Amino acid sequence: MATDSMRGVLSFVKTVSSGSFVAAARELGITPVAVSKNVVRLERELGVRLLQRSTRKLGVTREGRLFYERCADPLRELEDARSAARERASAMTGVVRVTGVAPFTQSYVQPLIAAFARVYPNVEIELDLDDTVTDMIGQGYDVGFRAGRVEHASVVARRIAMLPFVVCGSPDYLARQPPPQAPSGLEAHNCLRLRHRGSGRLIDWTLVRGDERITPQVHGNLVSNDLTALITAAVHGQGLAYAPLPRVLPLLRSGELKLVLPDWIWPGFEVSLHYPSRKGVPARVRAFVKFMLEHLRRHPDLQTDPHALLAPFRG
Repeated sequence: MATDSMRGVLSFVKTVSSGSFVAAARELGITPVAVSKNVVRLERELGVRLLQRSTRKLGVTREGRLFYERCADPLRELEDARSAARERASAMTGVVRVTGVAPFTQSYVQPLIAAFARVYPNVEIELDLDDTVTDMIGQGYDVGFRAGRVEHASVVARRIAMLPFVVCGSPDYLARQPPPQAPSGLEAHNCLRLRHRGSGRLIDWTLVRGDERITPQVHGNLVSNDLTALITAAVHGQGLAYAPLPRVLPLLRSGELKLVLPDWIWPGFEVSLHYPSRKGVPARVRAFVKFMLEHLRRHPDLQTDPHALLAPFRG
């Protein structure tokens, strides 16, 4: 297609989609007069009127509507191809804004961010630890690590793992307070409780064994909206903590914490990686998503059956 014809087609499509010569000119970076002349030249070449012009209104003729419908999608694909080419030319630079629930992100995502940075040193990661983000896209994030199901048409959710919850305490605490033999025995213990940062409610200690599901009444002398603070308190012998298994596994392995009620586990939350479902996701974001999914979906602490993970700590 000749250059003048291409200018005409582009000017016409932008005029119809934006509603005026002025708006089209703004998108194309030329003057409204130039847009109008390009369209007139195209009409002359085609031998058909595409636009109805008046002093107050700009309309599209029937022939113009049919021509627009045939041209709009190919032009959109051409623009996408140009964007992709520019993106590849400036490969792997810029900022990826990431939000994540603190315990999971600190334990499993942050070590991978360091590994990602070694592969893509020119990509800057901006990390916000926040359990209360409800509108990831509206708040300007590229990627999110969230717990629980998110139903939103503008977001793609890629499942990573389940986060089962267990009860644990330090050897020192359990030497002073013999471990409970059943969930009802938790009522006699100092249970360190988590307050949800968003709703402000206290998180229940739900425990499951086979078909049995129990939510015992628990009490204690420490409430916090930060899970790490509660786990630290448990390590120092203040009481029992109810926490995601992947978060406390290193402490069980080191002996700083011991498993309590090993047969009772709550299946927990599903953790997913979220990113916008729109077209044209930058290469740096696609690379980050791919890197994280590949590594997190292979991590043994996240993918192994929780009962198998707990086997060494029973008894």
